[in-house]
Amino acid sequence: MCIRDSWNPAGLAQLRKSEFNVMSTSISPRPEFNPQVTIGGYDVGFKNGVVRYPDDKTTFSPNVSGFLRLPSRGNLTFGVALFVPYYLDSEWDLFEPIYEDIIEPYPIIDHKLKLDVIDIHPSLAKSFMDDRLMLGVGMSILNGEIDYRKPILSPTSLPRPHENIAIDAVFHGEGWGYGANAGVIYKLSDKLQLGISGKTGTTIKFDGNVKKDLYAINNIILEEEALEEASTSEDSMAISFIFSEIAKESWQNEAKADLKLPVDIGIGFAYSLGEKTTLTFDLSYTFWSRLDSVIIKLEGNNSPVDTSSAQDMIIRTKWEDIYRLSFGGEHYFADQFSIRFGFYYEPSPIPDETLTPLIPDIGAKYGTNIGTSLKISDWELGYNFEYVNYASKDLILDTDVGLDFDNYPGSYKSYCITNNLSITFRF
Repeated sequence: MCIRDSWNPAGLAQLRKSEFNVMSTSISPRPEFNPQVTIGGYDVGFKNGVVRYPDDKTTFSPNVSGFLRLPSRGNLTFGVALFVPYYLDSEWDLFEPIYEDIIEPYPIIDHKLKLDVIDIHPSLAKSFMDDRLMLGVGMSILNGEIDYRKPILSPTSLPRPHENIAIDAVFHGEGWGYGANAGVIYKLSDKLQLGISGKTGTTIKFDGNVKKDLYAINNIILEEEALEEASTSEDSMAISFIFSEIAKESWQNEAKADLKLPVDIGIGFAYSLGEKTTLTFDLSYTFWSRLDSVIIKLEGNNSPVDTSSAQDMIIRTKWEDIYRLSFGGEHYFADQFSIRFGFYYEPSPIPDETLTPLIPDIGAKYGTNIGTSLKISDWELGYNFEYVNYASKDLILDTDVGLDFDNYPGSYKSYCITNNLSITFRF
């Protein structure tokens, strides 16, 4: 994911004026994937051997915040921020059924994962001990929307290339989650300060539906042969279904899913090299192991001709806990113009066993950013550019575990460019 925001609310106590801030973030991920996906050594429809690119796009994310400093309340600072802590929009053309006698063309976009989480975040901060100690707390009210699309290969009793029939499955859900964060900042000296922060884990509970389309076979001779070998009326109904025009009709199941977002803890230091230059160092740890899987629980029948209970869709993740090292600095010129720089390193939480191109976090990340700001009276204009390079990966794993495999073997590369433009008014 290209956006993940974690901050220390105690820093609000360092504001000397009230302020209102608007920021726009543009996100441009650039992944590529050369699939090598087979089952039992056989091609099952993935477009292997050719570098694939997603539906190329740049997305924009707005962030708004406002904070009031209340001297009459002991320099209490209160405010609300509206921002996007998690965002992903990934669409791919990776699959085409291997049976050519398909009734209608398979969708061009056959893999998709779109996740949009908005955090409505009220925060409160206060300083103590003559501004040497600062405490802050905040609450996360998360609203999320998710779209997840992938082909399902349903086994049949037919010979190759019809041993599996393709089902296009799309899950759409919307939901809410709640969490909190807290932080402390302590000035160890006039030049050095220490900050510690933490964020609770949050579970967004999605309600929605799964829409399925079965891509039927147009082969009268094969249908007649299969019906002759059918031993039960249920088998005959299932065979007729996958050869019929009726199979082109969509069917839906009501669905629910829980997305477990991680716990975060962090520690940071800021050191002043005089009045105009500050260096920072941060170490954070994210407990992504909360995200062991996403189970999409379905209600209703498995299909229009199969009255058994619908089988749940399982997105196996098994993500791992990771750390992040960050280093940065800021220097002001004449109290009006500043330049900023930063660098960070962060391993990927995704193990090879569950790696797919839907999430471009394919390997260890090396992020570099540079920014500037200009103060004009009560206004401040800011800009920041960030480039993130992901370590490439050649994933060679056996997918002979059946049709419900969790990873996509192949070659992965990715980088991401982010631009931030902000306007702040202080009063």
